[in-house]
Amino acid sequence: MESQLFSLYILPEHLWGEKTAQAAIDFTNDTMVGSGPFKLAEYRQNQFVRLDTNQDYYGSVPKVDGAILQTYGNQDALVQALKTGEVDMITEMPNTAVAALRNDANIQLVVGAPLDPGVTDIIFNLVPPDQCPPDGKCTGHPALKDLTVRKALAHATDKQQLIDIVLLGLGTPGLTLIPDGLGVYYNNTLQDYAFDIATANKLLDDAGYKDVNGDGVRETPDGKAPLSFRLNWAGDMSSGPRIAELLSKTWGEIGIKVEMQGLDPDTLTSVCCPAFDYDIIIWGWGSDPDPAFLLSVMTTDEIPTGTSESGYSNPEYDELFAQQAVETDKEKRKELIWEMQAIALRDLPYIIPYYGQNVQAFRKDRFQGWITDSSKIALEDPSSLSLIEPVK
Repeated sequence: MESQLFSLYILPEHLWGEKTAQAAIDFTNDTMVGSGPFKLAEYRQNQFVRLDTNQDYYGSVPKVDGAILQTYGNQDALVQALKTGEVDMITEMPNTAVAALRNDANIQLVVGAPLDPGVTDIIFNLVPPDQCPPDGKCTGHPALKDLTVRKALAHATDKQQLIDIVLLGLGTPGLTLIPDGLGVYYNNTLQDYAFDIATANKLLDDAGYKDVNGDGVRETPDGKAPLSFRLNWAGDMSSGPRIAELLSKTWGEIGIKVEMQGLDPDTLTSVCCPAFDYDIIIWGWGSDPDPAFLLSVMTTDEIPTGTSESGYSNPEYDELFAQQAVETDKEKRKELIWEMQAIALRDLPYIIPYYGQNVQAFRKDRFQGWITDSSKIALEDPSSLSLIEPVK
């Protein structure tokens, strides 16, 4: 319930009771009234936000006088500002900068799950013919509907290699759409498909997917279609081409070919859902504090709405989703959500290559007391800013 209420605000009825909807739209909120440990003192769009400490705060008053949240045009400039002491802490950086900052005696790196966890996914087009939306094209390769093929692809996906090369080691292997940053709702007991080319090849051999003409690409058991899949990714996804290249190499070792093409986000959306005019897509989701939305993506009801990317349909999963939506006991709801993740990993509508970690850094010679041992890393959060004090 908390995650559904955090963006709803209590308004004074004597000021807003008679206002129209248009008045709310036109309201500029210049004074930015709030009740937190800091209050807005100055704001310049795309430049900075200056916060002053709220001396009337009902909790522990911060030990600093305030904070300036500076905007930088690119991450390299941000890293340089930290190294020179222009700023005291940075909330993001390119992974390529980690090694240099780690060797700086005045800088401490903090690595962990992000405050707003996201998930990268490899999506299979599984929409059943009887579930194809009225305006859908549903042109997915029929072999992808075979769980054996998807298992072979999972065994031929080297997640650690993807983490090492794409994220420079700053990630953890993925399992389901629910990222590890969601704490108790993430099922950490699941057993992943081990990277094993021999196992992947045996699965396909035993299922009758042979390379009939000797061109290095397997065909379907009836010999009618080669296992050649379209592999797309969003053009604004910087990691997309590298992920696709690495998948192409390991999947090629089991006789599966991919035709790689990046598409701009609008085009990718138009071929994805609910058109289902694709084979495999590399993309991703951001996550709410609660797993309900990401769980809903895999329900049958969302196939015609455009929210389902994969067209996955499983009545057992749908029933569990309905149950968790009304379960008020947190532990029982967690058990339902864990079971849903186990089903999704078993049925493989997605391969989740990794969960990226958040990397932040601060100068040890300026301020101390940052929260660095939380389950989520967010040095900019008021909970951390309220505790820091100058280094003596």
